[in-house]
Amino acid sequence: MNIDAWLVHTKGAPDKKYWEICVIKESNRHGHESYGWFNEKKILISHNGGPCSETVSEMIWSKLMKVAQEVAEELNKQENKD
Repeated sequence: MNIDAWLVHTKGAPDKKYWEICVIKESNRHGHESYGWFNEKKILISHNGGPCSETVSEMIWSKLMKVAQEVAEELNKQENKD
């Protein structure tokens, strides 16, 4: 069993100016608290583009969340296989 699992993590929401969807290690406390800081423990799926303030539709948000879930599941399977 993977103790430090990959999780889907979001900041903001589809109707907000600032948002982020990523997969992140459960132990990455700073990554959970902050926007950005992508590295080997926090992988970007999508975001609003930094200083931009573009929103995204609920349909697109939902599809991005599905992608994030698939990525987290695949990463957890890979780590549990090793």
